[in-house]
Amino acid sequence: MTRRIISIGVCGLGLLFLLFATSTFDVSAQKAGKNARGSKLFMQYCASCHGVDGKGGGTVAPSLKGTMPDLTMIPKENGKFPGLRVLHIISGDKEVISHGSKEMPVWGQVFREKKGESSAKLDIYALQEYIESIQQK
Repeated sequence: MTRRIISIGVCGLGLLFLLFATSTFDVSAQKAGKNARGSKLFMQYCASCHGVDGKGGGTVAPSLKGTMPDLTMIPKENGKFPGLRVLHIISGDKEVISHGSKEMPVWGQVFREKKGESSAKLDIYALQEYIESIQQK
């Protein structure tokens, strides 16, 4: 009985260590501009319109109404990247005229339908972080 309790305790500590190490790695990787999740999502869902470089020259852009904005030059609000506004645009909480109605591929809705609410929030946040990382100084 005592061995079993010790084994469970050791396994629990191991899992806690693994979770801590993984979360620390993910945060430091994102801070270093290596947001692999956001980059992959951007290439999969956004690049066809906004371009691989985010400057608006995607392969589909010429067939769309209006011009695609340069996502590398998002105007700063009060000297800061408007992260919350970008999150709302990606999730579909804020209407964007060039997207037409909120039904334009609002990726937040697509992510929620495919993966559920929690994973959708992570994807939206990863995209917002990626877009912030490609801002030109």
